[in-house]
Amino acid sequence: MSVIIMAYNYWWFYGFLFSFVVILFINMIYPIIIVPLFNKLTPLEDENLKSSIEALLNKAGLKSSGVFSLDASKRDNRLNAYFGGLGSSKRVVLFDTLIAKLEKHELLAVLGHELGHFTHKDILKNIASSALMLFVMFALFGNLPVELFDSLHVNKSAASIMVLFLLLSPVVSFILMPLFGLLSRYNEYRADEYGSVCESKEALASALVKLADENKSFPFSHPLTIALYFTHPPLTERLKKLGMHFEEGEALAH
Repeated sequence: MSVIIMAYNYWWFYGFLFSFVVILFINMIYPIIIVPLFNKLTPLEDENLKSSIEALLNKAGLKSSGVFSLDASKRDNRLNAYFGGLGSSKRVVLFDTLIAKLEKHELLAVLGHELGHFTHKDILKNIASSALMLFVMFALFGNLPVELFDSLHVNKSAASIMVLFLLLSPVVSFILMPLFGLLSRYNEYRADEYGSVCESKEALASALVKLADENKSFPFSHPLTIALYFTHPPLTERLKKLGMHFEEGEALAH
């Protein structure tokens, strides 16, 4: 990055482009190159479940390169599933813990939720929002006034700019995150709605309770904490959106 700062007057724009391309490249190769380096992926053996998943994908018009099980149980008990890759490399990945803990209808509801993200193009929206945040940060730190450096008794150089970037970028991120968190939570609610249509509201609600329990997620949070830090709504709010009615604490009993 210091080379870019010294080489261009509008280094912040080229720095943004370089950083964004690197991040995009890593996200593209992560599911097909990096994940297999540290995890064992095997084709799903349950043909009945595999057929149901493929039918779910076909209904949404999504083609994948296969359905795989990931050996997550070797590390912890977290439950997860995701669609990884881009274009023809897209694949369905299920944690083996998820397969072991969820009933078939619950698992299909969770996959329906993930499929909702693809259907609503949430991946592209997340990439665009990340690019916007990155652009704002580079534009801000690329146009800091000389007076700021003088007040700190340092010369405006590649090194001092990078130091300020590293020190102050978390502050900028904290200011911007509530907006992006709001968008992310909205996308999660829409994905929940899609997943409940794919299977049923009851199936998704049951799966969400099991996911929260196994992943040790706290089901209740203060609205201010949610607004400032959460990219996913807490369990109780998601269940309410699905039309599940319960007393406080009851959700964890299921």
